[in-house]
Amino acid sequence: MSDPTITVPNCTYCGMASPPGESFCRNCGRALARTVDPPEARYATSPISPPSIPTIPAVASPAPDMPVVSGQPINVGRRRRSPLLLGCLVFLGLGVIAAGAGGFYAWRRTMYTPPARTAPAIPERAAGTMTEFPVDSDSEAPATPASVETEALGGTTPAKSDLASQTKLPPGMTRSGLAKGATSMTSSTYQSKKKTQPTTVPSSTENVYICVLTLMPNQQTFVDGLATTILKETGGEKTGVKVESNTGFVYVGSKIRSSKGNVYVLTKQGTDILILIYSSDPNPTVIDRLAQNVGNGQGLIDYREIKDSLWTLPATTPADLTLIEISTLNRAQIENSIVGDQKSEDAQKVVSKMRSFIPNRLTGAKYLDANRKEWVTYTFEYGSSFQAWRSWLIARIWLGFAGASSKTVRDVSGIYLSREGTSFLVFQKGPYIIALMGPGAATSDSLVGLGNLFQV
Repeated sequence: MSDPTITVPNCTYCGMASPPGESFCRNCGRALARTVDPPEARYATSPISPPSIPTIPAVASPAPDMPVVSGQPINVGRRRRSPLLLGCLVFLGLGVIAAGAGGFYAWRRTMYTPPARTAPAIPERAAGTMTEFPVDSDSEAPATPASVETEALGGTTPAKSDLASQTKLPPGMTRSGLAKGATSMTSSTYQSKKKTQPTTVPSSTENVYICVLTLMPNQQTFVDGLATTILKETGGEKTGVKVESNTGFVYVGSKIRSSKGNVYVLTKQGTDILILIYSSDPNPTVIDRLAQNVGNGQGLIDYREIKDSLWTLPATTPADLTLIEISTLNRAQIENSIVGDQKSEDAQKVVSKMRSFIPNRLTGAKYLDANRKEWVTYTFEYGSSFQAWRSWLIARIWLGFAGASSKTVRDVSGIYLSREGTSFLVFQKGPYIIALMGPGAATSDSLVGLGNLFQV
């Protein structure tokens, strides 16, 4: 026998119609009152008498304290999110994307593989003098070159002032005086370390200054006059010196010793090379050792830092330019150049604020064009590509505000600017920032052409 049919009317509390089979109202959640169709209605057309089916009582009325819900149906869809929360999520997503893009850009900018480098196009007179510098034979605490400078003496190029150079000349010597008998000079400052305090930065008194000059023809009288002038200026005593290098060359000259320091004046026999070695340190240990080692190797090229710095310069020079000077300084010398003779606390504070942007080494070069106009380049060498890139961003922003335009050089984006009779081109590649300056008439293409020759 089939079950009786159960009819579900509208909700007695809110009036909401409910589908058959529901036990609770979808609107207010109350239990629905259910009734059973009478047997007579079901079997009105049936010849069979309906069975006796009990009536199902209606569901009891709710408790009086239960509230009745009426009005609009309850919204059972998704909950609305706060606009503030959505904004935060969007901002966070954009931040993640920006950080990822920035990280990828920084990674691309800091990736660097140095090119295969060759000897730069240094003038023959400078290249020849660089090999005359001593390579210290002390294996425990050797004196090493911290700076290198080449310069022309006399002629149409004005001599560099003593204050503009890191290398000090012996007492009584000036660049203008040396220009009377020499055409060019390569100088270097050697810094020695104490064996008992290897981490101590040497003072300038302990430095040894070496100058290698290219003499004019027949200048023996000039050389003798230099030794006499130094002897008179220092009030010391003079002794004869002869040095035989392991390359077979002989150096002859004199040593002047005084309370103001020690000076060697040596000429390379059979050549036009004159070597001046000077130290204000009364202790002659280091200077004597260096004097005994002149010409005993490849000179300055035997020192890795010096070679790597100089070999970033172009291997070939544009036909319309002539290289006349080069120089390279280490970090300590750069800082000393910033403060000069000021040793005050304020000066040191200035250096401390700038220290994160000061390169480990600075290499400069000066060229002359056909019109005798100067072109100057600077290579800032940092400890890492990231340090160089960080400094480059600041320079790029500053030059951008000045109206600079973008130029491609060495396969990277550089900045070109022409202001007040000077043209500038600056670019960054790996741990290097290259800055080139030419006369106002210099075009951006000519500066880009020179920049493309740098071995970075």
